[in-house]
Amino acid sequence: MQDIISQRRRTAVAWLALAMLAAQTGHAQTHDSTIAGWVVSDATLPRDARPTATSVDLIKGIVHVPTANFRDGTIELDLTPPGTAFAGIAFRMQSAANYEIIYFRPDSGRWASVQYQPVYDGETTWQLYHDDGYERDLRPGLTGPLHVKILIAGSRADVYVAGDTTPALVVRQLKRETVAGGIGVWVANGKDSVMANAGIQSLNVGFSVPKLATATRETHPPEQLLRWRVSPRMASASIETPVTLPASAGASAWKIVDAEASGLINLTRVIGNAAGPQRVNVFGGAGWGIAFARTTITSANAQTRRLYLSYSDGIGVYLNGTRVFTGRNDDSRGANNLGIVGPETEFVDLALRAGDNDIVLAITDRAFGWGFRARLDSLRGVAVSAKVAESQIGGGR
Repeated sequence: MQDIISQRRRTAVAWLALAMLAAQTGHAQTHDSTIAGWVVSDATLPRDARPTATSVDLIKGIVHVPTANFRDGTIELDLTPPGTAFAGIAFRMQSAANYEIIYFRPDSGRWASVQYQPVYDGETTWQLYHDDGYERDLRPGLTGPLHVKILIAGSRADVYVAGDTTPALVVRQLKRETVAGGIGVWVANGKDSVMANAGIQSLNVGFSVPKLATATRETHPPEQLLRWRVSPRMASASIETPVTLPASAGASAWKIVDAEASGLINLTRVIGNAAGPQRVNVFGGAGWGIAFARTTITSANAQTRRLYLSYSDGIGVYLNGTRVFTGRNDDSRGANNLGIVGPETEFVDLALRAGDNDIVLAITDRAFGWGFRARLDSLRGVAVSAKVAESQIGGGR
């Protein structure tokens, strides 16, 4: 009983601190940056909007309380009825461009799905985290205001909706560092330019560490290529990759990167926004970028190995300095090509020579997550290493 009382007291004190912040700043209606405790300089609010400590309406953008100091706990709220906008809660915010987010997608007047994604340098990453454990359709019939309860502890989160006793989404792994930060409300893709596209009511924040459901672990096959040497981000004019490799980066500027448990190399996490760092999220992207990933396949003899790929959004594959494959995974290729990085389905046959073979991937992207996965059909007679020689970095051999 004492534990329950202590937990309730911690929750009340935590929310009281946020309410006190609102009371201190709520009179500052003439200030451009803060209204009722929310920093609003990175959002568009409806005319004459009157946010409170527990409610806010948005046309687009993000409002936040950077002093919330939230790491683990419970965030509870009511989302306004669905329209066309994506709306969600940002947490562990390090800035208006770097945070975790759980958001909800509407469809035809109902709440359709819930999704988690990390945000880096102002870029969301739904194309990289879209499958079981990161996105899930909601049960039918959810219309009108939606009650949301998010439990967060360590590298995990569970999302409950509409008073359900089982989670609508069990987030396998929160991808950013487990550090305290601000709390915010994020709205994107709204159609109205004057009235609110989304908002929240009855926000309540508790700081007691909750007990979470059991989550399944991600896995990868043994043929997955898990270690790459990755270049810095470079500007690109489009989704297309170069015919020949540029000699624009030395070995000291490339870093070794290990894949996540699924085999994903998340370039947005490793080297940032494809367009370069942004101060806030630019929905749809701020420009194209390109990066190169390199590994060495040492073959016992001349043989052909098949390389399977998944990527966002464009790719070039270079074998010993020669481009042997190009691809694009965007809607120009077909209605269902959305730049999603999932199980590898595209492939190229690599005619390996005996000894070392230099493999380079060029990956282009603009928005919604920059990354790739790669695996061989077999490791028979080959060894893979990202510790390439100095002479291999740049324009090939």
